Amino acid sequence: MSVVQASYEIVMPRLGLTMESGVFLKWLKSEGEVVRKGEPLFEIETDKSVAEVEAMEEGVLSRVLARPGETYTVGQLLGYLAPLEGSVLQPTISGERSRTSVSSAETKSVQPPLSTVSMKPKASPAARHLAKQLGVDLSQVVGSGPGGRVVAWNVRAAAERSSSVTPSPSTARVSPVAQRLATELGIDLSEIKGSGPGGTIIRRDVEAAYQSQAEPAAALTSAEPLGEEATLELPSAVQRRMAERMVQSFTTAPHFYLQSEVDGRNLIALRQSLLQPLENRYGVHLTFTDLFIYFVARLLPRHPQLMKQWGEKGLVRLAHVDIGIAVDTEQGLFVPVLRDADRLGLAEISRQRAELAERARQGKLLPRDYERGVFTVTNLGVWRVDVFQAILNPPQAAILAIGRIKERPLVENGVVIAAPTFTLSLSGDHRVLDGAQAARFLSELVEWLETPALSMA
Repeated sequence: MSVVQASYEIVMPRLGLTMESGVFLKWLKSEGEVVRKGEPLFEIETDKSVAEVEAMEEGVLSRVLARPGETYTVGQLLGYLAPLEGSVLQPTISGERSRTSVSSAETKSVQPPLSTVSMKPKASPAARHLAKQLGVDLSQVVGSGPGGRVVAWNVRAAAERSSSVTPSPSTARVSPVAQRLATELGIDLSEIKGSGPGGTIIRRDVEAAYQSQAEPAAALTSAEPLGEEATLELPSAVQRRMAERMVQSFTTAPHFYLQSEVDGRNLIALRQSLLQPLENRYGVHLTFTDLFIYFVARLLPRHPQLMKQWGEKGLVRLAHVDIGIAVDTEQGLFVPVLRDADRLGLAEISRQRAELAERARQGKLLPRDYERGVFTVTNLGVWRVDVFQAILNPPQAAILAIGRIKERPLVENGVVIAAPTFTLSLSGDHRVLDGAQAARFLSELVEWLETPALSMA
């Protein structure tokens, strides 16, 4: 008798608070291949991004169940990972590990069951009726509707697959992201040929169809011809979602704005004194944005009203100081979130801020990277912008806009001197904040930035 560890269940992860299901795209390892903890194991598509999922344990990929292009609900079984030493045993329930005593002959013959739980599949009435007509077993159909619900086209696609018939565009598999986007853009999925695994229609197919619809309109010319053709450029899906969020924010949240000019001499001196030591010791390049994040994060708990958000049932107070950082990319504006920024030192803020910005530019942000922010910082100083007022990032109640540092006239002890100054503009949601509450925060922030060494002490 020998004691060996049971196989680990590989399940569909939850990559965001709103995620209920995801499309399995491909395995990055083959059956029988060794997998190290932290190595990319498979790819999935959520409603916001395509993500690589890393292995949570070390072992051998002993069995794969998930098929490319299929939709799986959060927690649904995708495959098994066997320990590096020992044989594959029956898996433990809910991914827990256990030890079982069996003979070596018995362990060789034991295979993990396809499912450890039997349940009645969720399906729409139309899907159930169609399944009876076509003789399709609903328990073998993976749904792409809300919460993994089986809808009619899932049944038709399953019937064609079982009959070895090549799916036509009207019955092809569609990822949840593509289905939602097609509904938003008014795209007929029956006219789209999928480019995903197994002919699955995925997001880029819908976006391409959306762009192609603009071709007839792209030849528009002005009423008074100027000798040039005008072209119509349609927004990307990211730009469209950002536009919708900004419209929602600006039309539902009553904005108000406060501005203050800041003497930047001491802040510049502080950054200069820390720049080389932090780079030598931690390998980070300290920016002014890092300093702004540092002071804002430590000041917010002293002004709890700014950490509240307007909700349907009342004001919601967030417990963590998660700071959003506006990042410009070729795909559009992203606001990744720096978690618990009030607990981070300057070097760690600088490192994490740079990593988030780079991942945003490469399109590698996960849903959890931009959820649940409490406050946003946006800095356009690098583009020679002196002053601007930002639109709130919903559902946050405040956003800080920072202009460039520039030498301007400054009165000191009755004498006009040239000094580097910059402007802070605070936008607030008047449903959550009043002017005095926001002014107290902005006033104290100015004081901290003008005497940063004292504030840090």
